[in-house]
Amino acid sequence: MAVVVVTSSNPGEGKTGVAAAIARHYAYLGREVRLARLEGDGDSSSADAACFAALPFAPGSPAAAVPASSLSDPSGAILVVEAGLAAAGAIAGATVVLVSRNHTPDSLPAGLAPVAVVVTDAPGVRGSSTLTADGAPPTVAVGEDRTLAGFAVSEARRALNADVLVPGDAGDPTCDYLVVAPIASDAGQPYFRRFDTKAVVVRFDRTDMHLAAMKAEPACLILTGGRRPSDYLFDAATAQGVPVLLSRTDTENTVIALERVFDHTRFTGERKLDRMAELLEGTALFDALAL
Repeated sequence: MAVVVVTSSNPGEGKTGVAAAIARHYAYLGREVRLARLEGDGDSSSADAACFAALPFAPGSPAAAVPASSLSDPSGAILVVEAGLAAAGAIAGATVVLVSRNHTPDSLPAGLAPVAVVVTDAPGVRGSSTLTADGAPPTVAVGEDRTLAGFAVSEARRALNADVLVPGDAGDPTCDYLVVAPIASDAGQPYFRRFDTKAVVVRFDRTDMHLAAMKAEPACLILTGGRRPSDYLFDAATAQGVPVLLSRTDTENTVIALERVFDHTRFTGERKLDRMAELLEGTALFDALAL
């Protein structure tokens, strides 16, 4: 059994995405993989474990966070474990990958010898790059990325305490762009089409703009003003499977609340996994793992 532990000093630094991308890399090479989330880090542990259990390339991954003592030998498979820093040292003989956000750590954690350091949201980096220093593990820098920072519809709903008018058909899609509808509907559709995978924010009574947004295939439509829109919107959104949320506040305050979500969004969904895997492929990370 090969065990890889992905750890970081603090929650929210990107270890869930790195762990999932590592597992996917080896699964796509034909290796059998499992993912596990160790207990700790509050509510995020359960969400991370649920994310791992839903990945089709890692069947049998536990759907709940587990203690280190319960990890079992997956019969020759690669076991990728996400763990907080305090728990990471409890897994003897594991290969450790350290994740840090925004900066390269000044020193390595006591008692841990990571084979690589992944820095997420690295300033000044476009895409990914690999930095090395004599006697130090390679540092893989992943720059700020719009797809990785995108918020899920469920996160927008919680941030706004919004009502769900139309649930949509695509589960819980993520949105790379937050687009506020323009004033004129004739300019709306070309404007909306400039942005991929977007959430459109528009007043509840702008039916013309609702329909213009629908023709531009948004990931989500967020209405403001707290009142029920026209039935035309329900028909269009239901036909296209687009989720529609209703915020109880005005447009300005809705946008302010949603902008804060970008700083705290979680790793979730196929699009984020695809992007993280793309950024890590070809770096020194997998050479350092040498599994």
